[in-house]
Amino acid sequence: MTILPRPSGGPLGRAERLQRWSEEALRRYAVLAATERDPERLWALVEAHVTLHGQSGVGTSRHTHRAYRRGIVELVALWQDVNLLRPQRDAGVLYVQRLAAGDRAPILDGTPTGRRGRKPKRGPLAPATVELRVAAARALYAALRWAGATDADPFRDVSIGRRATREEDLMAGKVYTEYDLIELLACARDDDDRLLLLLGAHAGLRVSEMLALQWDDVAAGERRLLVRAGKGAKDALVTLTPKLADALRTAQRLSMAQGGRLTVLTLRSQYGVYRRLKRMCDRAQVRFRGVHALRHSAGTRLYRQTRDLGQVQDHLRHATLDMARRYARSDRRVLERSLEDWT
Repeated sequence: MTILPRPSGGPLGRAERLQRWSEEALRRYAVLAATERDPERLWALVEAHVTLHGQSGVGTSRHTHRAYRRGIVELVALWQDVNLLRPQRDAGVLYVQRLAAGDRAPILDGTPTGRRGRKPKRGPLAPATVELRVAAARALYAALRWAGATDADPFRDVSIGRRATREEDLMAGKVYTEYDLIELLACARDDDDRLLLLLGAHAGLRVSEMLALQWDDVAAGERRLLVRAGKGAKDALVTLTPKLADALRTAQRLSMAQGGRLTVLTLRSQYGVYRRLKRMCDRAQVRFRGVHALRHSAGTRLYRQTRDLGQVQDHLRHATLDMARRYARSDRRVLERSLEDWT
């Protein structure tokens, strides 16, 4: 069998190259990738299939690409005794149960640190992480079927299972309090520190949106910023708090004095933002709850102030009101006040 090269170029260019191959050449490529258990070639197939046939197509986010690529690497490592083209009965179900149980020794022992220096998580994976791994596995088999390499669909009927804890109770533990934010801002050492806190906890931006934000998208004087191609590839205007608007004006003046960069943050990676916030939490002696918890804090604070889920939906740019409703359910202070006078 002739060994076909890995496609090169951007996602669209790589997809176009694979698409131009004959059906037999594509099938041979997929069979070889699966037989040799080559994560890079398997990812090339998945990337092409997602680009050509995925719901978002070429607009699929880098975050989704990273999650799928990592999921493929883990699947190949954990399925060491599984024929990828002819997986055994219930192989998909067993894989999910291994993730839920934390049985991931090949990953933990074989890759002590990730590409960005992060160590693989030990113990059972959270349901949301398991869902991502299963989504990556389903994407892999959709690509293999597209290439004509197999008819197998081992994850078609796999169920992740229900959460043992209510989502609103989980949400309540993933929020920085107003006191936490005061302490964190007091420990901010530069504009990047202050801006990532306020962009998350005041504007409700996701970390990918923070990193993509450019000065051309900011109108601090009008207390507006534009999020371009946010979740769902949608553009949206976000209203700024006075504190965030002031911080953006100060940082922009400094940026212009130093030659002017395009992006608002000097940090250029999600892991860089993660580490920066972790260090601030360590200095402030505040429990680190992750970067996305800043966005949850914005939603929870706005709901407590307004009791208006419509405003929460608008500010956080949720697609539906049900997505904003979690902030109402996670605010247990209303329930506590209601129970105070019980006799």
